[in-house]
Amino acid sequence: MTKLTIATTQYGLTDIASEEQFWTGIADKVRSAAAQGAEMIVFPEYTTAHLLSLLPPLSYDDACAYLDGKTDEYLRFFGELSRENGIAILAGTHVCRKDRAEGSGALENAVRDPKGFVNRAFLVFPDGRVEAQSKIHLTPEEQRHWPLSPGDALNVFDTQWGRMAILTCYDIEFPELARVAALRGAETILCPSYTESAHGYHRVRFCAQARAIENQLFVVLSGLVGTLAEERPQVDTAYSQAGAFAPCDFPFAPDGILAVGETNADAAVLADLEFELLQDNRSSGGVAPFYDRKPELYRQLAEELESGR
Repeated sequence: MTKLTIATTQYGLTDIASEEQFWTGIADKVRSAAAQGAEMIVFPEYTTAHLLSLLPPLSYDDACAYLDGKTDEYLRFFGELSRENGIAILAGTHVCRKDRAEGSGALENAVRDPKGFVNRAFLVFPDGRVEAQSKIHLTPEEQRHWPLSPGDALNVFDTQWGRMAILTCYDIEFPELARVAALRGAETILCPSYTESAHGYHRVRFCAQARAIENQLFVVLSGLVGTLAEERPQVDTAYSQAGAFAPCDFPFAPDGILAVGETNADAAVLADLEFELLQDNRSSGGVAPFYDRKPELYRQLAEELESGR
């Protein structure tokens, strides 16, 4: 039976005194997860924005330029960490220039424009492979303040545990995107997130569980937690409860929860994604929303709406 033991992090925005402390803290979390048998670990959206706490407050443009300057170090660090510990790492999201390659699965779709930045998730594997996904739906705050461009391609990629996709935070709130991923064979959606409040967290959390139900797949949610002592315009306070979710149907628990953490604790949550059980759900569940959809009717209704009928 194919099974993925996955660790998803509630990454704490604790005060740090140096870049070395930041990277060491990340490495400790990865080694601890690997020692517990995790084959993959998921870090949250804007993980490297924690480094901004080491500097005086910056403008959004300057913050993006600073983070982009760390991209080579970031990729080298996580690549070495993955190889040394034999664990795949979704290295959170990282702000970088959008002309950097999207990763092996979406290289042909990479946007070549040196003037803007993207909020991009990178998933690195022990063999050196990298898959990446830019955030497609930017929040109103990201649109107003950050010099970010939205992604314009969805990367659904193969792994030894089946096909996966990465939907970052706000992306999970759009059912069309997850449905496309599922139609392209994704059985797991990885969702790194950053939510400042309980309101934002519960929007993302409930949408993550809805996507798991609608598409009969796994969704793994990671988030930032905690508050910095000194405010920063970009990232300084966060609220989250990481978890792994399945359909609310046979053979899973009635609430669809595989594992969740303690709200706002700096910790990792381990869960087993058992893909044979997912196939049991798709073949023998009480309902089959992934198979019982009516795309022709939906298209007809959409055309009627567009034509004003």
